Amino acid sequence: MSNATTFVVRSDPTLLADVRRYGRFDTSACYQCGSCTISCDLVTDYVSFPRRTIRYTLLGLRGPLLGSLEPWICHDCGDCSIICPRQAGPRLSMMTVRRFLTAQYDWTGISSKLLQSRVWYIGSLSFVALVVVALIFFYHLSYVGLPLADFVAMPFGMEHMFPIMTYFTLTVLLLPMFLLVSRIWRIWRLTMGGEGRVPIAFSAYVAEAWTYVRHSVTHSLMRKCPERGRWLGHWLLAAGTVLMLTIKLFGLRWFQTDSIYAFYHPQRWLGYIATAFILYGIGSIIVGRVRAQKEFYKETQFEDVIFPILLLLTALSGIAVHILRYAGFALSCHFAFALHVIIATPMLLVEMSFGKWSHMIYRPLALYFEAVKERSGQRTPAKEAAGYAL
Repeated sequence: MSNATTFVVRSDPTLLADVRRYGRFDTSACYQCGSCTISCDLVTDYVSFPRRTIRYTLLGLRGPLLGSLEPWICHDCGDCSIICPRQAGPRLSMMTVRRFLTAQYDWTGISSKLLQSRVWYIGSLSFVALVVVALIFFYHLSYVGLPLADFVAMPFGMEHMFPIMTYFTLTVLLLPMFLLVSRIWRIWRLTMGGEGRVPIAFSAYVAEAWTYVRHSVTHSLMRKCPERGRWLGHWLLAAGTVLMLTIKLFGLRWFQTDSIYAFYHPQRWLGYIATAFILYGIGSIIVGRVRAQKEFYKETQFEDVIFPILLLLTALSGIAVHILRYAGFALSCHFAFALHVIIATPMLLVEMSFGKWSHMIYRPLALYFEAVKERSGQRTPAKEAAGYAL
């Protein structure tokens, strides 16, 4: 009698259509030659993509696709699309799958709408911006009691907006962080702890905790991509953004009074360093997308353009606030700060919560979970052989 284990695999014929709602996924050109997988320097004995991810989608294997970490371990280098003999665009297929997975992880359902509809995307950014404008008017006219004529013409210091501005900033920063962290349980259940999976000892998670930190900080796998300059721009952008968010989260009180708001204050210099990092990183992205010479900048999605523009405008408006405040132009400084908040708030609440920023959590998390699987013995070359057959 055979001791072989029988696995029941259910095919969902609607999966391919669902994935295609999030972008391009070419099924007619690809004939599964495997060149894409062979060309990728990030493929290991345990992690094989993009061929396996594409096969999951083509065969309607919704469960294995939702449980796969490989789409996030892909760093969008583009080697697979360059070498593809049929020009099937496997890089774009992987990007589409990541957008699909982002929507599946989000328990609110908002990501699904934003990533499928340009109207929802622009509408959400515009709606949040209009809410901020309304709050600015309500605060000055109702809470402060400022006459409308003085609201548009009276210059005064910025101390009046604290501590309310502190509470507003904390809400705008912590709400997206909460939404991102709240999805970790769902991702874990789909990829690590679902039905039929062998339980993994807690000690394996503890032992590999440093993996998450290391990849979050270094983005080291991106250095394997052929375009070396891409890693530097990406790392500086990420480091500058995290540093700026940290300053806003813990050092906003230094912004409150003119006596503390000094050019030589350490918080000022940290902010300047973060701004320089952001400008370099976002500049390299915008220039790359305009030139479209590299594979990973081709086939630009609409959100791929809006997000860097919003981040650039946030940085530039923040710089304008500082210059105008130092120069003593109180009224102009107020308007610049209002514009800064109007731009930054929808970028944080919409983009950070439901858009492209989510990969800053998902990618190192996938690498961490993959390392936990390897440590626990759930990843071996022999066990992966069945997966390669796909």
